[in-house]
Amino acid sequence: MNTPTNVARNQDAVMKIAVRMDRLPVTSFTWRIVFLGSLAWFIESLSIGAVGVVIPVLKKTMTLTPANIGLLAVVSTIGIVVGLIPAGQLADRFGRKTVLVWGIIEYSIMTILCAISPNFGILVGFRFLSGLGMGAVFPLPYAITGEFVPLNRRTTFNGVMDAALSLGYFIAPLLGLLILPALPPSLSWRIFFVVSGLPLISAWFIYKFLPESPRWLSRRGRLDKAEEVLTHIETEVSNRTGQPLPEPGEPSVSSVPQAHHTRIWAPWTRPYIRRTLVSSAAAIGTFFMFYIVMTYLPYIFGKEGLTLAHSLIFAAIIIGAAIPGKLLNGYLGEIWGRKTMYILFMGIAGVGALFFGGAKTAVLMITYGCLMSFFGTGAFPSLKMSYAEQYPTPMRTTGSASVETWGRFLGGVVGSYAFPPLIVALGLVHSFDLVAIVTFVAVLILAIFGKETKNQSLESIEATLSG
Repeated sequence: MNTPTNVARNQDAVMKIAVRMDRLPVTSFTWRIVFLGSLAWFIESLSIGAVGVVIPVLKKTMTLTPANIGLLAVVSTIGIVVGLIPAGQLADRFGRKTVLVWGIIEYSIMTILCAISPNFGILVGFRFLSGLGMGAVFPLPYAITGEFVPLNRRTTFNGVMDAALSLGYFIAPLLGLLILPALPPSLSWRIFFVVSGLPLISAWFIYKFLPESPRWLSRRGRLDKAEEVLTHIETEVSNRTGQPLPEPGEPSVSSVPQAHHTRIWAPWTRPYIRRTLVSSAAAIGTFFMFYIVMTYLPYIFGKEGLTLAHSLIFAAIIIGAAIPGKLLNGYLGEIWGRKTMYILFMGIAGVGALFFGGAKTAVLMITYGCLMSFFGTGAFPSLKMSYAEQYPTPMRTTGSASVETWGRFLGGVVGSYAFPPLIVALGLVHSFDLVAIVTFVAVLILAIFGKETKNQSLESIEATLSG
């Protein structure tokens, strides 16, 4: 029975768990959480990156049209968009760990099944189904990180995880370089999909070694379980440091709203609708550039007359530039703020897009492509952590999934599907002018309406951010 006394007691327990989590130092336990989140994203990016690598081969073996290429490039993203919000709901209701594990299993299996596709239609179907699992996974690592790591390290560690995401995209064309030229075209792309899905075994490691979030457990009213998990974490951290943990500080706020079942439309109601709109606009700009860079570079290099091997090598160089970009963005996001680092990184990336389309040599294309990758894709750590921080714990993954849904739908599905026909209709120069315009609009919206969340506890952000 929720008497005033019981409610107050539960509120006190929730706040004590939050401050106990925030005072934990960075140890190998912290790095284990970050590593497991990184592993989930690495496998996912390897699966997504597989499509951009095999498109040049499939274009010949399946005689694909520009519309076919656009559909294949975006169909897994369509699956992600469809799966994101239901998965966010499930993660807020049943736990981050459960949804993360099952999402990895589903999309890995579907990636492997792509290898047996007898025709283009079946391949598109498997890619869509793989996207559903990816949608379950994408919002979870940074939600988990935000709830586990110290408040002044959230974007730093998110940068590490996001770098693992780019590592998968970087390795994908290198794997393609090893596999595709060495085998007959009709077989090579099938082997490549099998290899891209083999890291399925990582789901077991995540199930075994990733604890459920004590913050989430306490907000769901499972205080005994939250206490059990947190006590185990505290014991492990204390043993690893060899000294007692510091005493918990005072809660940053006196109370938080009681947990309730979050409706699917909650991010679009007051007081969250403004932050959802602003974060979605920023996400659209970043995802649009990301999908163009990640998916179409081998195709663009091929149209410019480069061989498949050179196209894959140059694409790997450009995609790899995002790795140090994300690490730097995550680190500086703790110092200068999420908003500042998004504006700086995406502004420079927009300039890179303006010059990429008109580049006349491979060296210039690589240079401007690296600007888009280092700064554009590199903007994700601050962006993702920012919109995860905008929502309270009981609806964190629902809110983040809503933002990612619109970012990936308009930036990834609509933008990516339209891009090959745009290149044909407008040419490379004006197509990348459009990428730059979308980028600058996203930067302007966040600059005017975005709110800063650095160095604040999740509970204080929940209490103080309005509309």
